[in-house]
Amino acid sequence: MTTIGFLRLLHTILSPRATVDPVAIERLGLLAVKIAQMYAVRPDLIGEEKCLQLSRLLHRATPLSRDDFERRFSELAPERLLSCLASLDQEPLAAASLGQIHRATLRDGQRVVIKFAKREFHGDFLKDVRRLRRLLKLILFFYPKLQRLADPAGALEAVERQTLTEMDFLAEIAGAERLAHLVQGQTASLPHLRRLHFPAYRPELSHARFLVSSFIEGRTLAEWLATGSLPYEALLDLFRLHGYFLFVRGEFHGDLHPGNIIWHQGEFWFLDNATIETIPPTFARGLFDMLMLLGQGEVLRAGAQLAALSLKPLSDRQRRKFLDEFARLYLGFAGKTVSEVSLTSQMMRTIKMAVLNGLTFPRGAFPLIKSLMYLDGMVLRCAPQAVLLRDVARFQQDFPLA
Repeated sequence: MTTIGFLRLLHTILSPRATVDPVAIERLGLLAVKIAQMYAVRPDLIGEEKCLQLSRLLHRATPLSRDDFERRFSELAPERLLSCLASLDQEPLAAASLGQIHRATLRDGQRVVIKFAKREFHGDFLKDVRRLRRLLKLILFFYPKLQRLADPAGALEAVERQTLTEMDFLAEIAGAERLAHLVQGQTASLPHLRRLHFPAYRPELSHARFLVSSFIEGRTLAEWLATGSLPYEALLDLFRLHGYFLFVRGEFHGDLHPGNIIWHQGEFWFLDNATIETIPPTFARGLFDMLMLLGQGEVLRAGAQLAALSLKPLSDRQRRKFLDEFARLYLGFAGKTVSEVSLTSQMMRTIKMAVLNGLTFPRGAFPLIKSLMYLDGMVLRCAPQAVLLRDVARFQQDFPLA
């Protein structure tokens, strides 16, 4: 992606008059797709409609042509898999930026899904990252305030780190094992965790660009949302499950968008578990407590809670100014439905205002907030009249500090 291509990408995403073409973004390269995916959860910046268009890049990317599929599959499929493969669906089950997924059946009758890399992205991706990093240094030289407001260099570093991890498909196995380990021994006191599952992987049939796992019956939340049939209670159950990782363990699935969750008969499967994010549990729980206080209308206490989470203590003057602005931002917020006030928009305004007033947050804060953005976006689509913070307050006892 050239400098001009990057500037055009930002114009397409950020300009209210520009229309989004996901296919054109894919042609710009993997880095362009990853940047667009970041904005797909920012309705506060680009609006709900454009976010919906960009969300296609999360789980409905352009698949390979039939000829390219056959060529790529023959290049990557291990001999051991070919010897035990009974059938393979030619039509992809799903396609993402890095890979695509096909259903298959093994000779022993086991139904599996096969995910493989659509092409070799590594070299071009790193070249684009280096080019963009040079451009950002130039921009920050003339506009240093941007570093505090949006931390574009840190965001690029996070995109690079996450994408390089995702390129190694075996990282999915390690990530699922890590999340499953965090649940072990907890189901006696938190029985709802029994409803969370992970695919069964076949490492002996897999490698870094080719992954075989069990076929999971059911539809993704993205598919449920598209049909308008997802119950709101399912999203509250999801918050309760994911909240254990977010607010208790401080280790969580770093990209739990609706295309990465299967919901079937009240059970959940987390997919694409490559990226595991970490954050100090005390910060995560503190953020949750702030949200609960906001839901109760305790605005000043909520602001004080957020101020206390700053890595760098505020001066008395900074603290007073921050609390005044916080109170104005959340005036009349309690009891609002997600259609009246988007939690995503409100959180991003809060973080921007907090940073401008001198607050600093630990690494991992944005991935945690992104997880809440995904939930807020799903609730907005299936239950726009829901008062989300009121409804999740019932789970406070599930999130003690470990």
